[in-house]
This record gives sequence, C-alpha cells and structure tokens, in this order.
Amino acid sequence: MEGFRHVTPIAVRFRDIDAMGHVNNAVFFTYLETARVEYMRSVVFRTQSRELPEAGLILAKISCDFKTPIFYGQPVEVGTRVTQIRNSSFLVEQRIEADGQLVALSEAVVVRYDYEAGVSVRVSDEFRTRVEVFEGEVA
Repeated sequence: MEGFRHVTPIAVRFRDIDAMGHVNNAVFFTYLETARVEYMRSVVFRTQSRELPEAGLILAKISCDFKTPIFYGQPVEVGTRVTQIRNSSFLVEQRIEADGQLVALSEAVVVRYDYEAGVSVRVSDEFRTRVEVFEGEVA
C-alpha cells in the first residue's frame, strides 16, 4: 500500500455485513481501531504479547470518508501512519483498501493520557523516536 509502511490485514466476518449486503459503516471504525492498536504494538511498544502495556492513550477525534462499500470475502488491508506529533497528541492517518482499491480514508487524533491523574501528558521522547525511526521525519 503506497505511502504506508504499516499495513494490517483484516478478515471480513459474516457478522460485519449489514442488511444492505456490505460491511456496515460502523464496522469500518473497528477495522481502523484494530490497525491503530497493531501499529502501537509493533512500532511504539514493540511487543507481540497478547497483553498491551499500559498505553495511556485516548482517541480524541476520528473522521472517516467512505468511498466504496466492502463486501464479504474481499481481502481488506488498513494502512496506518503517524504524520504529526504534537505536545500531548499525535495525528494518525489511515487508508482502507479492499481488493487493492481505496474504500475509505481516516484521520484520528490520539492523546497521551495519564489515567490516574486524569490529565493529558507530553508524548515521550522514546515514543517520538520510535515513530520517527519507523516513519522517517514526522512533523
């Protein structure tokens, strides 16, 4: 998938299909979340464990532009990249393809969060470095 170094394959389940015969729009957000978590596991936290480390991340905002439907049996992939790291948040861009064709584009803002204190916190230098090593220079 051009422009995305991290790609997550998604298996379309029968339960993902709605009465119109295609993947329900709400399910796209599950596909996006699955790919964001895999990106964090492999790029930032570097673990193959089934348990995620204390991530301290909150999804603050997400948008999705739906282009075409996905149907049962189509091979689906989600490309994920971090394009900007701010003080306490970062921007995630994602692309969903089915059969190699664009079906949706998404942007999300994810905030580094201290759950015990209930406040956002600065994105760590280690986080920044790992993303920049993987992605190249990030704004």
